[in-house]
Amino acid sequence: MNKTLETIRGSWITRDREAAEANREVLHNLLDQIPAGVREKVGSVLDWAERTEAWSDIIIDGACQDSDRRMNEIMFLEAQIKVLIQAVRQTKDVDSIRTLRTVTRETIERMGERKRQKELNRMQKEEAAFIPPDPPSIPCLPQKLYHF
Repeated sequence: MNKTLETIRGSWITRDREAAEANREVLHNLLDQIPAGVREKVGSVLDWAERTEAWSDIIIDGACQDSDRRMNEIMFLEAQIKVLIQAVRQTKDVDSIRTLRTVTRETIERMGERKRQKELNRMQKEEAAFIPPDPPSIPCLPQKLYHF
C-alpha cells in the first residue's frame, strides 16, 4: 500500500484501491485457467492497471508533499501575522510604536531567513541532482611544422 494512503486508511480512496488490488490478484491467480487469446488481453489489461497504479502513487505522493509544504508555509505565515497583530494591539504611545517597529523588523527578518533557507535547500537539491557532463575529449592532432 502506498505510504501516503496509509494516513487516510478507511477513506473511499483506500477502499477502492484495496478492492482494485484484490481484483487484480484474483485475475493473476486465474490467468492459467483462461484461454490463450483472452489471457493475452487480460494480461495486457493487468499490466496497464499496474502501470496506472504506479503512476497514481507518484502523483499522490507529489500532491501530498506539495500540500504539506503549502500547509507548513501557511502555518508559518499565520504565526508571524499573529505576532504582528499582538504588537499592533499593544501600540498606544510613542514607546510602543518603537516596540512595534522592532517586532516588525524581527518578523521581516524571520520571513527573509526562512525564504533564504528554502532557496538554499532548493539549490542544494538541484546541485545534488546535477551531474556535470564530462569534458569533451578532443583527440590530439599532430602538429605540422612548416619550415620556410
